[in-house]
Amino acid sequence: MSRFYSDAYKWSLYEKYRNGFTLTELCEISGVTDKPLREWFRQIDSQYAQSAQLSVKSVQHENAHLKLVIQQRQNELTLLNKVVADIPEIQRISYAYPLLEIYGPNQVCRSLCIRKSNLYYRTFRRPEVTVYEKHNQELLPVIQEICERSIQRPGSENIRQQLMGQGFTVSKHKVLELLREIAPQPPSKRECTNTNWQSSDANLLARHFSPRAPNMAWVSDITEFKTDIGTCYLCAILDLFARRVIGARLSLHKDTSLVLSTFRDAFEVRGHPASLLFHSDRGSQYTAHKFRGLLLKYGIKQSFSAPGVPYDNAPMESFFASLKVEETHRYRYANISDLTASLRDYISFYNEKRPHSSIGNLAPIQAENNYYKEQSTANHIGCAHFVCKK
Repeated sequence: MSRFYSDAYKWSLYEKYRNGFTLTELCEISGVTDKPLREWFRQIDSQYAQSAQLSVKSVQHENAHLKLVIQQRQNELTLLNKVVADIPEIQRISYAYPLLEIYGPNQVCRSLCIRKSNLYYRTFRRPEVTVYEKHNQELLPVIQEICERSIQRPGSENIRQQLMGQGFTVSKHKVLELLREIAPQPPSKRECTNTNWQSSDANLLARHFSPRAPNMAWVSDITEFKTDIGTCYLCAILDLFARRVIGARLSLHKDTSLVLSTFRDAFEVRGHPASLLFHSDRGSQYTAHKFRGLLLKYGIKQSFSAPGVPYDNAPMESFFASLKVEETHRYRYANISDLTASLRDYISFYNEKRPHSSIGNLAPIQAENNYYKEQSTANHIGCAHFVCKK
C-alpha cells in the first residue's frame, strides 16, 4: 500500500510525528497502519543520519582549508607591518587619506599603524599652514635674494645678521636648515688628531688670533684645486688683524718658490713691516732654508703649528673652507685661467664685502680703514694683486 503514497505525503506524516503526534493518531488521520508508518519513518531517519555524516566531513575539510588560509594571511600581515613600520608616520598618514571613506578611520589606523590622534589632527584640526611653515615661507625668499645678490657666497651667520637687520627673528640653525633647501649641504669638515709635539720650531702665535693692529701677525698655508688639466696650488697669506688676504699666488707646482713669491708680494705691498710674526704649518715649503733665510734677513719671527693640529692655524683653514664651499666647489674648471678668474673674483669679494663675526661683522678692508681712521694715519696700505704662475 505504501507504493500509492508520495514521498511528500510521507514527509508530512514524519513532520507531524516529530512534532508530537503518536502513531495511533497518525493511523487515524492517514488510514495507514502503524507497521508501514514505522518503516517510512525508519527510512527517513536513515537518510538524515547519512546526510549529517557527509555534512560533518565537508565542514571539517573546509575548516582545515580556512585555517591554512588564515595562517598565510597572518604571515602576510606580519611582513607588511614590518615594512609599514619603516615608513615615516607622516607619509603613512598621506597614504591613509583616500582610504578613510572606504574602510573608516579605525581599520585604516590599525592597518597602517597610525595613531588615531595624529590622523585626526592632520586630517581635521591641523591648519593649512602652521606658524613655523609660515615663518619659513617668509624667510626662504629673503634668504634666496641674499644668496643671489652675493652670488650665493655668504655664510649662515652673515645671512642671519642681514635678516635681523631686516627685522626678522631667526637663529643660525634655522638659517642652516633653510639653506639646505636652497642648495646642497657643503662637505663636512675633516677630522684631525692631536699629537704630542716638541721642537725648536715653537708655536709662537699660540692661537692668539686677534692682534691689536695690522702687520703684527700673518698666517699662511697652501691648498689645492682640481681642474680638467690637473691640480693647481694656491698659497695665501692673511693679516690676522682684519682677516684680510694680503697676498695670494696660484701655481701648477707646490714648491718653495711659490711661498717665496707670495711672501715677497705681501711684504712689499704692506710696506716692509717690522716686528712681524709669520705663522704656518710645518710643510717643507715653509721650513726650506731659502724661505727661512728670507725671514731671517728681514728680522721676521717664524711660528709653526703642531703636526696634525690645524686648529693652530684656524683662521687660514677657515678662509680656505669658505673659499671652497662658497666658490670653487660650485664650479668645474676647464683650465687654470678659469680657476684664476674665479679666485681673483672671490678674494676681491672676501676682502671688500664679506663680513666676519670676529671683527664685528665688518669686511676686512672696512675694519682696517676704521683702525687707520682712529689712529689718524694717512699711510694706508693694501694687499698684493693676485698672481697666477704657470
